[in-house]
Amino acid sequence: EDVNVYSEDQQILLAEKAVLDTSIDFLEENQEFLKQQVTDIRDGGRFIQHMVLKVNDLDKEVKFWTKGYGMKVVRQRTVNGVRTAFVANSPESLQTEEGGSFALELVESKNPVNVGNGLAYIQLRVGDTPRLSEILKANGRVDFAYGWLQTRSPTGYRINLYVEKARRDPFECIALRVKNVDQAADYYQNCLGMRKVEMKEREKYVDAFGPLYGLGGLFKKEFERDDMLTPRPPKESVYLTYGKNENNTMGVLLLPQNKDLNIGALEISKNTPIDVGNGFSKLAILSNDVYKEKATMESYKNNNAGLTYGFTGEVPGIGTKVSVFTDADGYSGVWVDYDDFEKEQPKPSKPTSLVEEFEEAMAQANSELKALREKEKKDAEAEEYEALGDAVRGEGYANV
Repeated sequence: EDVNVYSEDQQILLAEKAVLDTSIDFLEENQEFLKQQVTDIRDGGRFIQHMVLKVNDLDKEVKFWTKGYGMKVVRQRTVNGVRTAFVANSPESLQTEEGGSFALELVESKNPVNVGNGLAYIQLRVGDTPRLSEILKANGRVDFAYGWLQTRSPTGYRINLYVEKARRDPFECIALRVKNVDQAADYYQNCLGMRKVEMKEREKYVDAFGPLYGLGGLFKKEFERDDMLTPRPPKESVYLTYGKNENNTMGVLLLPQNKDLNIGALEISKNTPIDVGNGFSKLAILSNDVYKEKATMESYKNNNAGLTYGFTGEVPGIGTKVSVFTDADGYSGVWVDYDDFEKEQPKPSKPTSLVEEFEEAMAQANSELKALREKEKKDAEAEEYEALGDAVRGEGYANV
């Protein structure tokens, strides 16, 4: 229908209806995905749930992610005097309609944080770019903003963001520099159980080069076209994740140490030693049996040395069962018991379904739109009747 035939009030209500309709579709799709995800975890599947980052100033870091990037604080706790805040796009729990979001566990450090050069960046894909002014006001730094966005948090963590079709959750991957991509990929696939996702090939074209280039050139060569709208890692990089659809889950991007890294303002020369720093603490993966996961890893270690193991058991003061490990490149991870993870989640203040709330709001919008149309129709009829009466009276007086 032509929007021009509607009044301003009608257009507002129609816009509200469109937003509600989209929200309902998303919630229903997300709910189905999460139901399947929980079933998969109980059957031995895994799910990348959050990453732990040490920060210099928790309040500044939280402001950066919430005010600058629109995230929410979904959990907070203080253990042994150490403050921690979890920020995410929506609830973490896989048992809520709008949940299943990847989270950043921000842990305030008493010692200066060195972010190093191992964790190259955290990458987000969104449907609309955030305001640069809000990022700057939230203690952030903008390093690159040409086609896509590269920023740094107050502690110094680098974030790449690009605009495309929005994902189920904005967090797309973390990018880690590794000494040997093939060995690291084998570890993530055969030890952690991830699957490799084929990277999008760069567009190729043929052009002249060398002498007489301006006149057509003497030689022709195939070149790769740079994509100016998305971050482009080295083509030897490997992307891995869990699940059948990488658009629904968080992933890990492995960057080869022996290749130059030029992504936005990030420049690291090939073979620069990897410094994992002390900031990126670990990547948390949900599982139904952390003890079994450790046994699997110990079996893998016999074929590929370099894995070390930390604490396995119930976390003191929290009770969640975990198993901590560190890979050959120095990056740590932690298996987290799924049921215990759900017990940590804050209970929703309202037990009602968001889908039901949106459907009620949709019905209200429809009712208001119908009433508004009827009122405007009656007003138009009244105006037409009054105009007709004026015309009749005018003709009568003319004949007197």
